[in-house]
Amino acid sequence: MNNSSSRDNNTSNSLSGFENFNEPIFKFENGRRYINNDSIQYLLPNDDDEIDRLQMQHYLLRYIWQSNFSAPVKEILRCGAKVLDVGCGPATWTLEMASDYPRSHFIGIDIAPIFPSEIKPINTEFQIQNVTHRLPFDDNSFDYIHMRLMLAVLKEEEWKSVVLPELFRILKPGGYIESHEFDFRIVNQGPCMKILVEGFIQFCKTKNMNPIVCPLIPGYLQENGFVDIDTLKNSGHYGSSAGRFGKLALEDFILVFDALKTPISSILEINNEEYQNLLDKLQEEVDTNDTFYEVYKFIGKKFIPEN
Repeated sequence: MNNSSSRDNNTSNSLSGFENFNEPIFKFENGRRYINNDSIQYLLPNDDDEIDRLQMQHYLLRYIWQSNFSAPVKEILRCGAKVLDVGCGPATWTLEMASDYPRSHFIGIDIAPIFPSEIKPINTEFQIQNVTHRLPFDDNSFDYIHMRLMLAVLKEEEWKSVVLPELFRILKPGGYIESHEFDFRIVNQGPCMKILVEGFIQFCKTKNMNPIVCPLIPGYLQENGFVDIDTLKNSGHYGSSAGRFGKLALEDFILVFDALKTPISSILEINNEEYQNLLDKLQEEVDTNDTFYEVYKFIGKKFIPEN
């Protein structure tokens, strides 16, 4: 384990996006905790309830794919690789991977310190970093870069012009990037879900974010020099037809939209009671319509220059 002085140095040297140290990192609104930085447009809270939701979401995604990763990196992970987890959140993925591949070293970065600071495997470290800024890593540093569910974090322009160029810089030649995203073109939506999803899309647009970014990511990877680009698609069903998974998937959806009640209800021009009524009708609606969603993984390789 890193000693405390090392942890302190990592934190003090990596508060990218939190330049005013006299200001608290978090603020509280409507009983939820958020990042206290107007330059960071993360849409969701960063509190214990959100950490619980993110951990549940991790297990849902792992169940869908029956794996924590799909890039062809198993052998290098077994032998010992340097791995970056972008937007690690509470670090559920990072910690599982560190346990499964003890010879590899994992670095998790996030804009908020909701990752472990004390009790963690010896082959992990965490830093507060903003991926839209230059990262404090050398060129050609990482064998594998993992990121997921950044659609509520990144502006559309940041995907192709800021984040992917920076990740390309720090990825080793021959290394892999794997980006995992949710597609908000949900299939077989009922009327209540359509209203909520449209409100979310409009809210994202006010932040210059594109929640339907999935069709664009392969092109962004190619434009930034990645090769051997592969797109994988899978799906998950909401509601009773999918058993416990479907119940938890719908709970995840409702928790997200409950956290976004204030901005979305404002966009939809409805009151809290009307908004809650939409959420309350979702269970019956998804069961009737067999509603499901699609998730994508985008895998790219950094080319190896010819000698």
